[in-house]
Amino acid sequence: MTLRLFVYGAGGFGKEVMDVARRQNAVSRRWDQICFVDDIREERTFYGTQVLRFNDAEVAGHLDQAEFVIAVGEPAGREKLGNKLREAGARLGQVIDVSSLVADTASLAEGLVVTPLCSISSDAQLGRNVCVNTMSIVGHDVQVGENTVVSSMVNIGGACVIGANSYLGMGALIKEGVRIGSNSIVGMGSVVYSDIPDDVIALGNPARVARPNTDRKVFK
Repeated sequence: MTLRLFVYGAGGFGKEVMDVARRQNAVSRRWDQICFVDDIREERTFYGTQVLRFNDAEVAGHLDQAEFVIAVGEPAGREKLGNKLREAGARLGQVIDVSSLVADTASLAEGLVVTPLCSISSDAQLGRNVCVNTMSIVGHDVQVGENTVVSSMVNIGGACVIGANSYLGMGALIKEGVRIGSNSIVGMGSVVYSDIPDDVIALGNPARVARPNTDRKVFK
């Protein structure tokens, strides 16, 4: 059976995910073809690869022969596309860069994206459709909820719990044992020493709640 990988999102982050998938496939030979799915981009080729629409027969008619990973950097966008794929009966795959170190005891759910030079430590649990970006560290026994985005060079100390649909900005440092709620944003460079509740934006060193996360937009 021909197995294809669809990278859902043909933008800047899509290019990064495509690079990871190509490197992974050069080793594993899992997929016979890798291409983009994007419902907005007008071009039918991007980054040297075919761009399809989700409703194209080539995609919608062959979901049993395909896996998807979502290449969107906003948790809300990841959640929306993840729900769309689930309702359509599509399968999420996993894209993990060959340069990243992943413990054998880590639990990795479907849809996971791990970009270069990351460390996923012992007994970490990464939920459905999570994204961990370049040079980030996920410590032992950390739990990360579905659709959450860990930006580049984030360090999450051991036994932290990160809720669903949250965003940890570039270079954030999370002290061991801290709990960060769902639907929250931790600003880049922030240092988190104590728990952060649901539905807020927290910034600074030490990180403090700045305002509610009402629109769930990271990039404005």
